[in-house]
Amino acid sequence: MFRRLDAVILFTSDLKRAVEFYRDDLGLPLQNATNDTVEFFSSGTKIIIKSVDGKTGAGAEQVKGKAARSGILLGFTIQNIDELCELLKKKGVRFLKEPREEAFGKHAIILDPDEHMISLAQIKGAVQEEFDLLGAIGTE
Repeated sequence: MFRRLDAVILFTSDLKRAVEFYRDDLGLPLQNATNDTVEFFSSGTKIIIKSVDGKTGAGAEQVKGKAARSGILLGFTIQNIDELCELLKKKGVRFLKEPREEAFGKHAIILDPDEHMISLAQIKGAVQEEFDLLGAIGTE
């Protein structure tokens, strides 16, 4: 069911400091940057760092609080999200975001026992590059 780990997303209250560490100290290749998000690596599993200071970007507001306190989100691409989510529900797995249609495909977020967020996404065709794990995090 799980195809691969697409992204590890780290939440930070100091994006500038995080970029300096990962880019300058560790030498990771910076691929994309906005005022509240940076992405390292162009292929394979990406490292994404997202600001949760609440001052910039809608995504920061959406992950603020209880869901962001774990400081990390793992993002998986799934082939059949409906089947997997039904199985997970039967096993008592907690959902932060129930499966729903998004512009890029179907998306859900579950919580592990320590409340680390795990994003499950079934991506439609060639829109993989448009998929924003955090932009779709809203839980209503």
